[in-house]
Amino acid sequence: ATGSTQLKQVFSWLALGPALSNFIGPFAAGLMIDHAGSVPADQWGFQAAFALMAVLPLATWALVQGVQELPAIHAVQGAAKPRVLELLHDPMLRRLLLVNWFLSSCWDVHTFVVPILGHERGLSASTIGSILGGFAMAAAVVRMAMPMVAARLREWAVIVGAMWMTAALFALYPFLSSAAAMGVCSVFLGLALGSVQPMIMSTLHQITPAHRHGEALGLRLMSINASSVVMPLLFGAASTLVGVAGLFWVVGMLVGGGSRTAWALKTASFDGSTAYKTPG
Repeated sequence: ATGSTQLKQVFSWLALGPALSNFIGPFAAGLMIDHAGSVPADQWGFQAAFALMAVLPLATWALVQGVQELPAIHAVQGAAKPRVLELLHDPMLRRLLLVNWFLSSCWDVHTFVVPILGHERGLSASTIGSILGGFAMAAAVVRMAMPMVAARLREWAVIVGAMWMTAALFALYPFLSSAAAMGVCSVFLGLALGSVQPMIMSTLHQITPAHRHGEALGLRLMSINASSVVMPLLFGAASTLVGVAGLFWVVGMLVGGGSRTAWALKTASFDGSTAYKTPG
């Protein structure tokens, strides 16, 4: 892909995979837990849910066997071997990774807290899975729509708008008591957070040189995976101190305040005319 528009289109299509998996996983697991056993939520139901989830990685492995990799892009011969952490000298990349962490934490807190909130409301596993599935389907829908309007979208504007919308929805979520209301809020949250990944990926590819895209993607994945390990532990500890509602509000304020960092990405949105410069 070349140019900002094509990058947004390509990454919007690519991001459909995680969105659809986030729908299939919770929804199918909830159905198994409630209906695979003799009574809802018995041991057989949980075993069936885990067995089904174990099949999906095997199916993925089979599907990727025929995929051919493109040749790697190498740096200019004779140039000094770059270091991965050297990329962090670029303030734009640091801002982008920080914004990515804010939004990844929002995704994690929704996945972690909604089952707890649903259990407090007396909702079944199928209903909770449907709420999470609605979030994922909304993320998939917005990603399907984005390639058609990619030329009109500006990465920084989409990211800032998504952060504001997420902060508002997190402030509202704890006041919702019915499954229908939680489902509607989950759908709107999916629309907001689902729009972000293609914009993050497009910006990342614009602010890093072609031969260092792999390293930049590695830094992004490292930060996301570290967040997915650490943040649920912090969420669990925080929820015992401030409650589920307080956790939503704290994370909402965090992402709302972080929108100022996303606003600074405005100068990183371009159509290929700006090049990354190695510091020093």
